[in-house]
Amino acid sequence: MSQGFPSPPIPPMEPVKCDQAFDSEDHVFQVKWDGVRILTFYNGAEVTLQNRRLHNRDLQYPELRALSNLVKHPVIIDGEVIALKDGKPSFPTVMRRDRAGSARAVSSLIHTIPISYMVFDILYYRLQSTTGLPWNQRHEILEDLFSQAAPPFHLVENFTEGKALFAEVQRMGLEGVVAKVKDSRYIPGGKSRLWQKIKNRPLLTCFIGGFTWRGQNANSLLLGVFDQDQFLYVGRAGSGLKEDQWARLTQALLEEQTSSPPFVNPPKKTGVTWVTPVHQAIVEYAEWTEETHLRSPVIKQVLQIASRGQSP
Repeated sequence: MSQGFPSPPIPPMEPVKCDQAFDSEDHVFQVKWDGVRILTFYNGAEVTLQNRRLHNRDLQYPELRALSNLVKHPVIIDGEVIALKDGKPSFPTVMRRDRAGSARAVSSLIHTIPISYMVFDILYYRLQSTTGLPWNQRHEILEDLFSQAAPPFHLVENFTEGKALFAEVQRMGLEGVVAKVKDSRYIPGGKSRLWQKIKNRPLLTCFIGGFTWRGQNANSLLLGVFDQDQFLYVGRAGSGLKEDQWARLTQALLEEQTSSPPFVNPPKKTGVTWVTPVHQAIVEYAEWTEETHLRSPVIKQVLQIASRGQSP
């Protein structure tokens, strides 16, 4: 074990919000992956994992212990753990891994929910801190370390054109883009304009599991997604529809009324009318919260709102 090796927790560096994509010769651009932020500590003897909230995650992601087979010296790596669903990163899916509370549960999920570790920075290498080095030098170290990397380790790709990358991220429905100043240092626990995030507002098709009332009509929808055989509550949306749309939707939902919540994790909310999740809503949202809820969802379209026996 090396002397002076920094022990967890270390709060990671965070980007600040930027309203729109841009091009700059002073920046490098990377995909912002929708997953769980993980710092990986290898002290020369063992691997320790820490999330954004400074909690230990050794149990949840045992695959990352393989870092000890990949590197020869103590290191601290920063990256994002993701899990795919239908070929795209899925935050609810990776959170099933993150919330696993036992070795038995993790052992089962390793096969049903494989992970990838998208590595994008290094804080310590060869017995010294690398946080004071410029980003481009830190990335050269990562390229050397991960030149022969195998899954689940993946070194993130860098792009020179921010606007073009953001357009592709939008097309693919990914979370966004991070712009990093090429000669920027790593600031643990700090938010700095050295890193800027440009968030895409992706679309998500949800099932409606309940609604609340205002007067004679619904005024917000309780939304969920199916993850294998589980129907998970992901948030409530009340904006985006006109009054006549709410009226038609209310009548359609009442035909599916049920006495109990369809969610495996129903919200603790009163005044809810529960429905069988057969109708869908396409929502636009800002991001996922740590609680696996949609932030700032807006209803863009409701599907299958016709009454039974009628065409949608």
